[in-house]
Order: sequence, then structure tokens, then C-alpha cells
Amino acid sequence: DYNLKQNAFKDERRNVLASTDAALTYLQRLYNMFGDWQLALAAYNWGEGNVQKTIRKAKAMGKPTDYESIAHMMPAETRNYVPKLQAVKNIVGHPEQYNVSLPAIENAAYFTAIDKTSDIDVAVAAQLAEMSIADFKALNPQFKRPVITGGEKTKILLPQENAEKFHSNLASFGQALSSWTTHKIASARVSMASLASRFKTTPEV
Repeated sequence: DYNLKQNAFKDERRNVLASTDAALTYLQRLYNMFGDWQLALAAYNWGEGNVQKTIRKAKAMGKPTDYESIAHMMPAETRNYVPKLQAVKNIVGHPEQYNVSLPAIENAAYFTAIDKTSDIDVAVAAQLAEMSIADFKALNPQFKRPVITGGEKTKILLPQENAEKFHSNLASFGQALSSWTTHKIASARVSMASLASRFKTTPEV
């Protein structure tokens, strides 16, 4: 429903930007459906159909249908989900009331999205950005293979300063960006052995 593509190389449900945008779009849709943020959040956790069914049940019994009135009819996970989110909101909004000390976070984007125009190994991309592979993958968990494929619509997230290093290092990088490639098989009759031979490798590899 929210255009999060999945294939052998990437799963956009795990894309930091795309999945967040999809979640916010879905939450807005749920709010428009229920007219209440607590019910919208319950539906996000439990499913819109389940919340609609519970509201109909409460109405049939002549009871109120706001979140507080029907929460006892929801599973424990959902009953706890909404208060937990509210608790986090309260703590972040007023940490001093809860004897919590939160670090100051600058109101500026931590990362930036850069276009990827040719296939590149994850290890090479991390090297060019001067980041560890673990840190690179933490920002780009949608990539499922050691190579990042796709055209210009494929974005890589990097911290601002590393994005600058990436562009600078890429400009002077005189080696192949990818040790991997993709090949689309045109016929079901192609054998593994013939493909391996074509690409100068073994069927096992």
C-alpha cells in the first residue's frame, strides 16, 4: 500500500526514510479513520479491523467508544502500547519532572541522502565514506546483499560529514566500485553450469 519495494537485494520496509514516511502516512490515515490519536495508535499496533470491530461491539452495548472506554477489550500488548508511547512523550517533553537528564540534541539533520548511480559494494561504500561497515549498515539496513544495486532512485544515507568525504574519495577512487554484478536470466532453460562458465566462475560459487 505504501510503495515499499522488496526484492533479493533490498527491503524498503527497513529503509530509514521510506519506512518512517510510510508509517507516518499510515498513522495519518488511521487518525482520519478514527478521529482520535489514541485509537489510531491502537489500530497501528493491533490492526484497524480489530479496533473497528471493538468499537462496533461497544456501540452495540450502548457504551462509549473512546480509547479509555474500550482499552479493556484489547489485548495486553495494545493496552500497554499507547500508554508507553505517552510516557515517552511526557519524559522527553518534561524530563525534569521525572528526574531524567537528557543530552541536548542539535536541531539539525544527522544524515543526508545521496544518489547512487552505479552498483557499489557495501564495503567500498563504507570505505569511501570513512565509516565502519557496521555504522554504514545501521543507517542503510534495507540493503540485503554485499552489493548495492539499482539506478538513480537508490539512495544511501550518510552522516553529513561522511557524505562530503564520500564524494571527495569517490572522485579520486581509481578502482572498480563493485566486485558483484547482477544478471537477469531470460530463459528457464539456462543451466547453472552455463551461467557459471559465462561469468568465469563455478556453479558452487
